[in-house]
Amino acid sequence: MTAQYDPETILAGLDEETWPTIGFSRGTAADPAGTLRALVTAEKEVVREEALGSFWGALRARVPAYRATVQVVPYLARACAAGIYQETLLELLHSVAHGEDQPRGDQAELTAAVAAQVPLLLPLLAHDDEDVRRRLIRILLLSGRSPETAEAIRARWTAEPDPALRSALLSACRIADPDVAAEISAGELGPGRDPEIRLVAVLNLVRDGAPWTDELEAAATAWALRGSEIEPVEQWFDMDSGDWKDTDPDDESFELLLQLLADRGELPVAVRLLDTVLAAEGPGDGLRGRRAMGAIEPLCAEFRAAPALLAPRLASLVTHQDLVVAGQAVGQLRRLGDEGRPAADALLIHASGERVAAAEDTFDAEDAEEVADNALAALVDLGDPRAVPLLARDLPRRKEALEAAVGISPWSPRDEPSLPFDPRLLDAARDLIRHPDRRNYSAPRHLCTLLASWGPRAAPALPELYSLLAKERQHAPGAVAAVAAGTEAAAEAADRLREAAEGASVHDRMPTAEALHRLTGDTGQLIEALRPGLDDILYSRRAAVGRAGRLGPAGEPLLPRLRELLEPEEGERVGWDLGDCLAAASAVRAIAGESATDELIPVLSRGLESRDARTRASAARLAGRLGASAAPLAERIAPLLESPATFLPAARALTAIPGAVGPEGLIDREELAEALLVAVDSLGRPEPALDLLRDLGGGSLPASAAAPLRASLTAERRPPLRHFDLHRVRTDQRRVAALRAALDGAATPGE
Repeated sequence: MTAQYDPETILAGLDEETWPTIGFSRGTAADPAGTLRALVTAEKEVVREEALGSFWGALRARVPAYRATVQVVPYLARACAAGIYQETLLELLHSVAHGEDQPRGDQAELTAAVAAQVPLLLPLLAHDDEDVRRRLIRILLLSGRSPETAEAIRARWTAEPDPALRSALLSACRIADPDVAAEISAGELGPGRDPEIRLVAVLNLVRDGAPWTDELEAAATAWALRGSEIEPVEQWFDMDSGDWKDTDPDDESFELLLQLLADRGELPVAVRLLDTVLAAEGPGDGLRGRRAMGAIEPLCAEFRAAPALLAPRLASLVTHQDLVVAGQAVGQLRRLGDEGRPAADALLIHASGERVAAAEDTFDAEDAEEVADNALAALVDLGDPRAVPLLARDLPRRKEALEAAVGISPWSPRDEPSLPFDPRLLDAARDLIRHPDRRNYSAPRHLCTLLASWGPRAAPALPELYSLLAKERQHAPGAVAAVAAGTEAAAEAADRLREAAEGASVHDRMPTAEALHRLTGDTGQLIEALRPGLDDILYSRRAAVGRAGRLGPAGEPLLPRLRELLEPEEGERVGWDLGDCLAAASAVRAIAGESATDELIPVLSRGLESRDARTRASAARLAGRLGASAAPLAERIAPLLESPATFLPAARALTAIPGAVGPEGLIDREELAEALLVAVDSLGRPEPALDLLRDLGGGSLPASAAAPLRASLTAERRPPLRHFDLHRVRTDQRRVAALRAALDGAATPGE
């Protein structure tokens, strides 16, 4: 059904609009009124299409925001209702309401602007074109409470022939009016109804607080048996989990249902439903496995009790015939840390290469190799001793496992090497360095890190490390120094490093000289390597400043140049900025000690005024090192407590300044303690916040802080996710361990 609007009605009020300053936007949308007229009244199709394209580009523009959007939306909605480019305009209105590609601060206003036009668009629920109805329902799902929308859905309910759209309508009805949705849902639970609609009906009733019954369970599990006729759609990226997924992004009812059940204390019911999905047989097994994984991931991420219950289920999914399911299960286990240990035997099946050997063709073998690599990496993460011989055997093909072993994989729980010394792995590493044609990835730098972590026990590999000195100049020198230290080969290693330094560039000479310094204690060569580094291009200067600071008082000859670097470069091009100046200031402080305080205060002052949060945080950290000497900056540090990005360094700096925290200070001690309690739950590493709480308590945790920390420790849900964290589960595991350690011996309330 399409409303009949003449151009005059569609454009009514256009002449009275006062348009904001538009700024940059695409095409003719810089003239909203003219573009709207072209869209509605132009005789030539090409002109109308150009106007539509202009709005499509402008309303979805990333930066700067197209500030006329709210005013344009009513006209576009009228044009859509009148039948002008209905599918495209509905898609565009949904994009505006949903916030796609719009990282700006006015999303609530944009969504409200589209929602206000929904009554005008509701007749399109009866449109003959299924795509028009689908796009309108997507808008209804974002439009909030509306009795008018709920009644329109009730009227359309029995007439809608498409089961998928009926399912979406029922979800939209819950948003528009939960009471109407519950009424419709109660009649859709029976065995004769579409399984997807039954599932959405169950979800609506549970959201409405209905108790769990056998009828609801039967309706929910019916969904598990469908799927034989459903093909996976293209992969989509889930921003919440950080994964590519293969199920329909709009089909979230099952995982939402399980989360709701867990949230109201019925996690065992949720697990029972998962078991039903996993036990179902017949066609569609791969899709059911993917949907099960889609539900397992948020349960493990949100609920502390979930991993222990779900690790055995993940073990069965690791051995799933569908390699996509198996790969997702391996990835989830890597997130669980030690709680994934019950699945170690299942991981071993992949890590051993059994599935690779059984692959029927090259493509399956490649997929199986990828899963095998990640499964072995998971065993490495767990510290399973069975991982070492497998890594030694398959080292040329195990990039992810080696990255996990040296702590550089984004999945790794540690950022340092974790594998114990093993002669077989040493031999494999040496062989791989000697025969680069045998590997399918860039391994030498990782092998340098691994060999360095073993120290002198890796001395047989020195010939191979010497061969890398001219190729891996940033990594091989440090490995040579670590492996040769304290051995009979130390003198030869020093000669090799000196030789390598002579032919190196300014940037590459610095790590070689630093390695020589660690091996021999020779400061002179490192000083002479850092001098030109401090005058070289930007990335060399940054590296040189960091190394100079690590020298401590021995770096005194470098102070004149470091003092010059306390000033930022002038000009339009990005160069030595305030953050770099603060790094230089930190190096000056490390070398000169307290005597440099006066010359560092101006640098800190500029850093605290920076628009960049990382620069302000760096300034606050250095102020904390200065302690009482930073007192003149205390009033400028205090506002940094208001931002999560700068809170902890600012709090540390203020507690280091006498009198800044307390009854007469800039911040009350109790207020700071309350803020630190919030930080414990919101920061990836709670230890610094806990240390500050102890400092406020005179060296022990105050009783007033212990009670809320105990409550946090025993909470069923993990703290809210403030930004994507691949390691959310392990982050919370570390938080729990830190809280338990902090609470040991802490006074209980009332003591």
